[in-house]
Amino acid sequence: FQKKIMYQARAQMSAQERERLRVERLKARNEDRVKRLLNAKLRIYGRDTEALEEQSKMKQERLMAERERDLALDKKRVAEANALKLLHKEQEKQRKLDAYQLAAYHKEQQQAKAKRDAEEVAFRRQDGRDRDPNTLFLHFHGEDLGVKERRKMQQQQQQEWIVEQMKAKEEARKAEAEMNKRYENYSGAIGGVCEGAEKQKEMDKLRRDMEIQEYNRQLVVAKKMKEKSRKAEEEKQAQEEQQMTATSKLLTEDLNDTYMAGNPNRRVPYHFKGFSADERQRILEEQRLQIEEKEAMAALEKEENERYQEQQEMYRRQLVLLEREKMNEQQREARALAHFHQSQKLEKSIQKKHLEKAVYQNPVSPEYFEQFGKSCR
Repeated sequence: FQKKIMYQARAQMSAQERERLRVERLKARNEDRVKRLLNAKLRIYGRDTEALEEQSKMKQERLMAERERDLALDKKRVAEANALKLLHKEQEKQRKLDAYQLAAYHKEQQQAKAKRDAEEVAFRRQDGRDRDPNTLFLHFHGEDLGVKERRKMQQQQQQEWIVEQMKAKEEARKAEAEMNKRYENYSGAIGGVCEGAEKQKEMDKLRRDMEIQEYNRQLVVAKKMKEKSRKAEEEKQAQEEQQMTATSKLLTEDLNDTYMAGNPNRRVPYHFKGFSADERQRILEEQRLQIEEKEAMAALEKEENERYQEQQEMYRRQLVLLEREKMNEQQREARALAHFHQSQKLEKSIQKKHLEKAVYQNPVSPEYFEQFGKSCR
């Protein structure tokens, strides 16, 4: 038996249910629209993207110019620091040269006698001899006749040496003062250059700030003018819409304009104004007939399903009876087989007893097997 497939018609929704579903769909669409409008990444209305891109480009150019200027100033500072380091090295080299020349001068101009006297004085101080001038004649082994001329010549030489040393010190002092003056002038020049660079940087920053302020002011003015022109355009469009609403045949609800010229029973799709009372009544009547037809089809389908269920129940009961009969037959066969096995067992036991009693008259007793394995003594 093959089951007949029937399609069940869907129940017609009421007008209130359809209106409720329409309102829910409208709310869902409005929620999605609000989320989309409030997303700043997707919403581009109300933003001047060209002005923002131009500002970003100007800012990048300004940062690049500042970076290049800072690099140039850093290179200039490094060069000036290197020059100052070289100047310090030259000054130190000049001082060492002056000290070397002074030592060479002393070495060349110092007389051997003065050096010898200094060494003897140091020697006398080391060995602890008497420093009394009255005992110095003991070192000459006699009277020194040229002591006055020698002393006078020594005093004159000392005076000349003092004058030369003072002159050399004065020249060294003047050279050092000149070197310090040159260093101060160079340091002042470096400071002036750095100060000028800092002032120029401040002036450039002030000029850029003023340019940015002027650009922002012009941007605000342009935005206000654009907003004003937009409002004027919106007002103009609103007036045109009001005029069109008042004069348009589509919005004046003239039903005579909705029928087709070639077929008075059909309406123009784009001029449809809605149904009249008779048309609505005819549509409602048609819907009522459709509902009755669907109800009749549903009743017919229900009756057919009931008949199908009854037939299925009959088949199920017949199958149950057949299954019971089959089980009873199997049980009878099992009992017959058990009876046959029981009779076979009984027959076998009778044959065994007959063999033990009638055929084998002298059977071996258990004592015969117990005698094996025992001693003969």
